[in-house]
Amino acid sequence: MKHSHKLVVIALSFCFTSIAGASNAVRGAELFKQCIACHSIGEGTTHGVGPTLNHVFGRVIGTADGYTTYSDGMIARGQASKKSVWNEKTLYKFLANPAKRVKGTTMAFPGFKTEKEIKDLLAFLIQYSPAYEAKSNKAVSAEAIAAATLPPPPSTNEVEETPEFTDAYMASADAITGGEDLWAKQCRHCHGNAAYPGKAPKLNTAVYNPDFVFDRITNGFKKMPAWKTVFTLEERMALTAYVMSDSFSP
Repeated sequence: MKHSHKLVVIALSFCFTSIAGASNAVRGAELFKQCIACHSIGEGTTHGVGPTLNHVFGRVIGTADGYTTYSDGMIARGQASKKSVWNEKTLYKFLANPAKRVKGTTMAFPGFKTEKEIKDLLAFLIQYSPAYEAKSNKAVSAEAIAAATLPPPPSTNEVEETPEFTDAYMASADAITGGEDLWAKQCRHCHGNAAYPGKAPKLNTAVYNPDFVFDRITNGFKKMPAWKTVFTLEERMALTAYVMSDSFSP
């Protein structure tokens, strides 16, 4: 993982160009599913666990109107110079390795692995910063933001069947292995043993049942975001099977 982040940043220094053109905003929308549990986007959305990403391009780093829980590191990064705004370059570097770029950030996501993934995601995100001028180092004014029209939020499927956690399903090697892969990708950086203390509470699986775990994954609880729009029904069921299995290892 560390090597892939290093390669992404090295690639940036040699070949960073406009995120338009070869970048794929449709693929970026799929990648954004990894972000949507914490970050909302689109007309009418508001802050969640993290700040809304509406008008993020051209925003002074560590600021978002009405969002008050930035880390000290993020605030300091925005105050470091007059050019500390989110743009193609600063967002690219941050998304390659958030913890390296902003010391003390509370964003637990470890970063995207490839240049292509980041550029595709940025091609999606920039659609929600209509007042921003490409490759600008200047903060977008409040007046320009107020006059701009945002696209609607990405569509989500709200209706789904109620899962049944049979003994056969909970013992399924395919389900447990699939859940383990998802845990390693998206959950371990908050709930894993290496994340303690402070990232998220330890899981006490001895007192859980499958319905409880599935509900927490799907709908969230307190500071834990809901993952319904990130993981499919089948993926959330697989995660539940893994967490409740003897194979579970944070």
